[in-house]
Amino acid sequence: AAAVTASPALSGAACESDIMSVSLSVQPRATLVPVHQYDRLPSYYVFAGLVFSPLTQPHLHEFGDDWFNSAPRRLCDRALVGQLEVEGQQVVILSQVLADEINAGYQGMHDMEVISVNGVKVRNLRELRTAVEGAEGEFLRLDFVDDRMLVVNLRQARESHQRIMSKHRVPAAASPDLM
Repeated sequence: AAAVTASPALSGAACESDIMSVSLSVQPRATLVPVHQYDRLPSYYVFAGLVFSPLTQPHLHEFGDDWFNSAPRRLCDRALVGQLEVEGQQVVILSQVLADEINAGYQGMHDMEVISVNGVKVRNLRELRTAVEGAEGEFLRLDFVDDRMLVVNLRQARESHQRIMSKHRVPAAASPDLM
């Protein structure tokens, strides 16, 4: 993203017949969800057929001309009024599930905001990837908004990963910006 610097603005104010000049520093509000993605390839991460990406307004436009009414309401709200709380923060979503026996029953889960991986909050796609690849134990648990969760056997998920990538002809597990 291009850096935006603050610009000075001159404003007038009146208080009990005294007029004063006030100089303010103004800058555009940093958006949580990017409005445009010109000249940028989409960012993604795939693990065991679970496809994750940061939410963007172009993604919401995939729901059609009436995307505001047809896309998931919570994602529209995050895109239009969500506030950037920390630098590098993204709304990470499970955008789709590539069908395989390891993720059977989860194919209907898509366009859902990820909150945490094995109980660890994720602030962006890079943190999600790090949490998934560094996961230990028998299961991988993903928590989403609305108290939904997805749980897969970690060993089986790792074993199935390359098979799923080949079957669905996905050339890389992550976009170049995450490498």
